[in-house]
Amino acid sequence: MRSIIISVSFLANCFLSVAIASNAGNGSNSSCGLTATSIRKPLIVNGVTTISAGQWPWHASIWHRVTRSTHVYVCGGSLLSELYLVTSGHCVSKDGNALNERLVSIQLGSIRQNLLLNGFPVQNLQVAEIFVHKDFVPRTFQADLALVALGTQVMVNEFVKPVCLPDAVATDKDIVGRQAVAVGFGQTESGDNSDVLRQLWMPVVDYLSCLESNREVFGMSLSAAVLCAGNTNGSTVCNGDSGGGLFTQESDGRWVIRGVTSFTAQRGWNDSSCSLSDYAAFVNVAHYGDWIKYVMTHGEQEGFFGGTAGTGVKAVTAKPVKPELRISEKHCKLYRRKGLVVTGSDGPSQIYLFKDRKSQGLAYYLTKDYAITTAVLAIDCVYGETVCQTILGYRIRQTFIHPEYRGGRDFNVAVLLIPPADEPLWCLAVESSGKIYFEGRQLKANTVSADAPSWTEFDLDFYLPTKRGGVVYNERRDMVGLMHNPAGEEVVMTNIPAVLDWIESIVWNNTASSLTS
Repeated sequence: MRSIIISVSFLANCFLSVAIASNAGNGSNSSCGLTATSIRKPLIVNGVTTISAGQWPWHASIWHRVTRSTHVYVCGGSLLSELYLVTSGHCVSKDGNALNERLVSIQLGSIRQNLLLNGFPVQNLQVAEIFVHKDFVPRTFQADLALVALGTQVMVNEFVKPVCLPDAVATDKDIVGRQAVAVGFGQTESGDNSDVLRQLWMPVVDYLSCLESNREVFGMSLSAAVLCAGNTNGSTVCNGDSGGGLFTQESDGRWVIRGVTSFTAQRGWNDSSCSLSDYAAFVNVAHYGDWIKYVMTHGEQEGFFGGTAGTGVKAVTAKPVKPELRISEKHCKLYRRKGLVVTGSDGPSQIYLFKDRKSQGLAYYLTKDYAITTAVLAIDCVYGETVCQTILGYRIRQTFIHPEYRGGRDFNVAVLLIPPADEPLWCLAVESSGKIYFEGRQLKANTVSADAPSWTEFDLDFYLPTKRGGVVYNERRDMVGLMHNPAGEEVVMTNIPAVLDWIESIVWNNTASSLTS
């Protein structure tokens, strides 16, 4: 439960989505907003109707990881494209800051609240990045909006597809008085979250009616950025519905996301569940349309707030100038936006290098053409009459050894030209990380026994099945190191941030002006 001066129920397991007018901001996505089945309007059981698969194909459920193997349902969301979904800011943040993306999982295509479901048409996806709106204020629910970038593109079909965004010229007057639908797994009349996806028809009400209905709750929160909707007869969105969408159907049959479920009054001082006699507040998606489109296009939001923002959203001025991104960071952002990077669900995403039918070690793709490995492994791969190749038969075409490598541990890194990439791409860490991992096991700082600028040695009290060229990564799953030796030998890794300048000069030397590799 959260409060805004007076108590406000914090619909904490997402029930708010964004509304859109037909032919709107999803670009060339001509299938947005179309459902596999017709929607029945009669209300059943406090305004809730039965849901069938494909009826709301853009609805997503958001899960938080609470232990290594346990996830809990928290919120809803709405798919806007093959890579982005929208939800409430409070669903994917803590104290106003975005959660670590590794703690969040997304499920699409399911009409049941069960993360264990993974067969068709259900799609379970990892998260690449979370963008909580910079103006989000948890206490007042101002700008309670977030975009979630998925780690991989969704497979669009009749059970999973995006909803349409509102028209750029849409205003509140266009939808006040219209019937809209909210969707979610939120709390039912029994007091428990629903195991089955439910829907509720409700009218969009005008600003003044909403304010007069409960000034204590809505007085400091209503603005052009908020929509008010609902019934006061016992049927409403409730706890667990946050982040889900409020939708209207347009004349061409498409559904548009108008709002994202944010908050409502709480039932009583000792009861944090939703009030059954008050309206509910939704983030006005049209108001944030420019921000949504900017993030979906650029994969970041800093640039949107650096100058004159689009209509309806206040620009932030006098912000400190951030250092320019490195070329590897720019490419990484592009790869994440396209769903090309390694995620937790991809496994190691490694290349096995073979020579004379014997495994030599591992490498990892950084672009569609270039891969990275250790210098000693690269030399072994090209020394002699035969050259290493991948399991699919792709041969190394060119090898680049760090110019300061002289054998031993220093600058033990190499780049391989070995197109085309047949595994997800890796992003490179630009600085050292506090927590690093090898095959899921953390390598702690207190186990470092020796180091130099370009390498680190670990003294472990457990067996670590290292491999030549094996990747060491941080919590974002960016590459921070490469293992030098096979299992049973010294545990030493090359420090990627220390050799990043050289790597960038080889991999992106001819692509600095173009982000297409």
